[in-house]
Amino acid sequence: MRMVQIRKPVEEGRVSIKMKKLKQLIILVMTAAMLCGNACIVYATEENNNESNDENDNESSILYATDEEKDHIRGQLNRYYSDLKIIYKIPEENLKRMDKIYNSAMSYMANTTLTLSELMSYEASIEGYLSEIAKENTTSTEKFLMLSNEAPILSVNYGEQTFVVLSLINLGKNDITDVVITPTVSNERTKWPFVIEQAYDAKSIPIIQAANNVEEANNKRMDIGWFFTAREDVLTGCYPLTFHATYYQGGAVVETDITTYVNVKGQDPNKKLIKEEEEEEEEEKQTNPRIIVTGYRTDPETVYAGSTFNLTVSVKNTSKATAVENVLFNLEASVEGSDAQASYAAFLPTSGSSSVYTERIAPGQTYEMSIEMEAKSDLAQKPYVLTVNMKYDTDQQINLSDVAHVSVPVKQEAKLDTSSAELMPETIAVGEESNVMFSVFNTGKTTLYNVKVTYEGDTVESGITYLGNIAPGATGSVDSMVRGIAPDTGNGVVKAVITYEDEAGNESRYEKELNLYVYEMFIEDFPMEDIPMEPMEPEQKGLPMVAMIGIVAGVIVLIIVVIVIIAKVKKAKKHKEDMDLLDEDDA
Repeated sequence: MRMVQIRKPVEEGRVSIKMKKLKQLIILVMTAAMLCGNACIVYATEENNNESNDENDNESSILYATDEEKDHIRGQLNRYYSDLKIIYKIPEENLKRMDKIYNSAMSYMANTTLTLSELMSYEASIEGYLSEIAKENTTSTEKFLMLSNEAPILSVNYGEQTFVVLSLINLGKNDITDVVITPTVSNERTKWPFVIEQAYDAKSIPIIQAANNVEEANNKRMDIGWFFTAREDVLTGCYPLTFHATYYQGGAVVETDITTYVNVKGQDPNKKLIKEEEEEEEEEKQTNPRIIVTGYRTDPETVYAGSTFNLTVSVKNTSKATAVENVLFNLEASVEGSDAQASYAAFLPTSGSSSVYTERIAPGQTYEMSIEMEAKSDLAQKPYVLTVNMKYDTDQQINLSDVAHVSVPVKQEAKLDTSSAELMPETIAVGEESNVMFSVFNTGKTTLYNVKVTYEGDTVESGITYLGNIAPGATGSVDSMVRGIAPDTGNGVVKAVITYEDEAGNESRYEKELNLYVYEMFIEDFPMEDIPMEPMEPEQKGLPMVAMIGIVAGVIVLIIVVIVIIAKVKKAKKHKEDMDLLDEDDA
């Protein structure tokens, strides 16, 4: 009990001390909370003021796209749209929809105030719309000949000369050969930024090798180029330069367009290409019309070297408002060879004149001109370029000109001949073989591919003799074995059939007659009673034949021995007589 009375006051004292400390802690916490609340209110007020000031500053410092940036973005859209029209065969209806979207977008980007990011986003969305429409009901063209992406875009100033290079690669699985490329020029400064100083010749490349990937294709690329001079009145901007290409791939002729770009700086920086194009669309009636070649055909469809053909070229006046008059067309074939006096063209008109005249071509009208031409007999098998030079007048201007090119593939007719055949033997029995040998001569100017020889006839059978490819002027040797399988009932003729292919894989047949007679050997079986029988001689009695032969041989040996002994005796007797004579002489 005493212990309880002592502890109770002590515990009460401790509790009172703890209560005092707890009250002090609560007062400190409340004071800190009040101070913090005031500080947060002050900070929040200052932060709101700062944000309001920043918004005002940002609104005043927004940077919108400059005219140069707009022109650059518009140029990107222009290049993208041009590439779409090259890659895809777009139907006319789809093309009209795309033209409306493209023209509307170009006008919007030129006249609307946007930031650079907004402008780029808008241009990307337009590219998406155009791409979707281009892919509707279309198939992409399979192009093997492409430009290498390692070639930089050129830059040139007005009046300066530049060298435009095409770095060509082959992205196909097969080599392409006889590549012919020509620039597509125009007298309109918005279409062609260079001075037309001449009818530019086509450039050719014998072969561009195939590659397994882009890196290998770039290593095998082939470069060709032209010198061009920029016009004095050229507009500032990025110009697409189109080149028409024709080549052989797998024996077939392929045509495509290749487009590169050049940045041109004009004399007046304010006169820009895109603005000029928009002004021309609005003032179409005041622009110069343009005549373009829309297609051609030949009759017959396949032109062989040394043959005469009718060439029909279709041209169109692309202007929608202006007619062209006094139109003169002059066709010039590429020069392919020369003799001692002068060079000659691949094609020559049969009438002596290569010019065609028409009085008028209405706006949007297509005109067809025809001319009969002859292909030189010694032309190699490849496409040949025919330049169409055009001169014409309008109501306001005279002596306007345009140039276009068409490519006419020429083929060489395959020819072969054979030597006289040698057959050893020329007559065989059924089951026997004869060796056939002769030569095959390629007398044409094109290679004979996959040459094979077989033999046709009811009396013989043979395998296939494969000679492979025979180049122009070369000879293939045939060495075959044919087996007789049936007797000949006719005149003893067997056909040697020679088959070969051209570059397109078309097979031809050549037959050669051989004189080979096949007969059947047999022994006639006669009845025994029909065979005449000779009477049998009676059996002779006496020594057997072997004993008689032995006796004769013994007699012959005995005679020889006697002859030898007599010869030796005579020789000894003569020797003795000679010795006696010598002794008498000594005495």
